[in-house]
Amino acid sequence: MENNQENKKTEEQEQPNKTEEEKKEKEEKTIDEEYVKQLEEKVSQLEEKLKKTEEQAKKISALYQSLQQDFERFRVRAMKEKEGAIEEGIAKFAKEILTIIDNFEKAIESAKVSEDISALAKGVQMIHYQLVSTLEKFGIQEIITEGEFNPAEHEAVDTYVSNEHKPNEIVKVLQKGYKYKEKVLRPAKVVVALPPEEKEEIT
Repeated sequence: MENNQENKKTEEQEQPNKTEEEKKEKEEKTIDEEYVKQLEEKVSQLEEKLKKTEEQAKKISALYQSLQQDFERFRVRAMKEKEGAIEEGIAKFAKEILTIIDNFEKAIESAKVSEDISALAKGVQMIHYQLVSTLEKFGIQEIITEGEFNPAEHEAVDTYVSNEHKPNEIVKVLQKGYKYKEKVLRPAKVVVALPPEEKEEIT
């Protein structure tokens, strides 16, 4: 009888402890479930961001390929247009030159049957003027050879000692020079003045 009472008392003492452990376990389980849920939400958000990033990457890649194709088409078109412009320019120049050649041939035929040297010389001068005018029309001009020597446009092939000219002044033109716009096609070959005490070749 006494034993039964003691057992009952012991059970009554253990019961509150057991309830607290169960409560604690339940709370820990709830915390773990909430933590897992938060992790799952974060993973879901990251997956969504990754999906959007991949879609943006695909769009950017497609845009890049499209721009690359457009640039290649533009490059080919620009090259064809440039070639076409060059060919058109050559054709126009050739057409002008052919007219001058016709006039030269007429002058040659006229010289065969005419003894009028003066008329022939006048005809050649007219053809020369026509040729120079055609070159100027296409941007080809004679290089100016008056004044001081300019190494960018002149080539000094000889020097001339003189007291009557300034140092480096062009004294004589041996061959005319020409330039296309600002590009020198060939420099003018000239003789340059030097003072008596400084005779030396200019290059």
